[in-house]
Amino acid sequence: MVHKNNLRNYTILHTEASNGWGGQEIRIITEAEGLIKRGHRVIITASAESQIIKEAKASGIETELLSMKRASILFSIWRLLNIINKYNIDIVNTHSSWDSWLGSIAGRLSGKKPFVIRTRHLSTPIGNNFMSRIVYDYLPDMIITTGEAIRNNMINKNHFNPDKILSIPTGIDLDKFNNEGEGTNLRNALNVTERVPLIGMVSVLRSWKGHLYLLEAIPEVIKAFPDARFIITGDGPYKDVIEEKIRAMDIQRYIIMTGYRDDIPAILSAIDLLVFPSYANEGVPQAVLQAFAMGKTVIASDVGSVSEVVLDYETGILVSPCNSKALAENIIGLLKDKDKKEKMAAAGRRLVETQYSLEKMLDKTELLYNELMAQKGSSFNA
Repeated sequence: MVHKNNLRNYTILHTEASNGWGGQEIRIITEAEGLIKRGHRVIITASAESQIIKEAKASGIETELLSMKRASILFSIWRLLNIINKYNIDIVNTHSSWDSWLGSIAGRLSGKKPFVIRTRHLSTPIGNNFMSRIVYDYLPDMIITTGEAIRNNMINKNHFNPDKILSIPTGIDLDKFNNEGEGTNLRNALNVTERVPLIGMVSVLRSWKGHLYLLEAIPEVIKAFPDARFIITGDGPYKDVIEEKIRAMDIQRYIIMTGYRDDIPAILSAIDLLVFPSYANEGVPQAVLQAFAMGKTVIASDVGSVSEVVLDYETGILVSPCNSKALAENIIGLLKDKDKKEKMAAAGRRLVETQYSLEKMLDKTELLYNELMAQKGSSFNA
């Protein structure tokens, strides 16, 4: 079925150089699934060892393998040209640094002349140099950012063309994150009763996600709520560091590390509030919006585009980055003030419903596609 925003069906190629699995890769899969349901054809290309290829296949999304080794740059560009021709690609959407070079160059060389879109997921500073200007300002037709703060930095600090940069935050599937998760069942499985305060963190285990600051806040919280427990969901390269910190602080009995889980709605349903202490690189975080959708209050660091959704003392609480004391004080404050916590949670849910749903994201994406194709003078089918 063709969606109301769509004037024809498009064939979109997503490229991804990352082998990991986090918010960036999850957004690609979620967006692809949504666009396929709306009648588009989506292909994902990445290296054979990447997690996104495995997840795409599991979701029934078409895939093509592509070497991301720098030594094979010419072969990879040639391979992308063949993929563009094979599927008659309308839009090439790149995501990480290396695949953006490969995808953009292949798009420009192809006789099919697909539009090239670069999605910028992170708020990491971009170098003010000639190579950055080529890959951001000259090669792509458009840049999508996952938050307005990222867009503003690219315009004000890098002086990239503002007309080519559009913010489309990640949307949340409200059918999946519907405030009706199996939280009670999960608590029972974890042997955590309903009366026990349960504070959660859902994130890839990376240094800049700020897990260590949450750990440093725990002793202070335990003084006020001795039965409180903390659940850390996710996996990643920082796992050993986090576990060593837990042992060094001797706080193992207060923490449940679940590893990677695909039942995030159940995790969020089980917790009393979400802590998001990241101190770098964030767009609009999916974990925060997912928690909002599940009716949970969020305490988050004021970094990247987080403040676009965590409106201080309205939808959640903002703290300065790398501040374990502020995390502890606000966790204690919200656990003591149930009315304030629930009021913020309701406001967060309304924010997602009105501005950050998956349907809103797909609508904006389709509208961009339509505008680009209109520039190309293509014929459209109703």
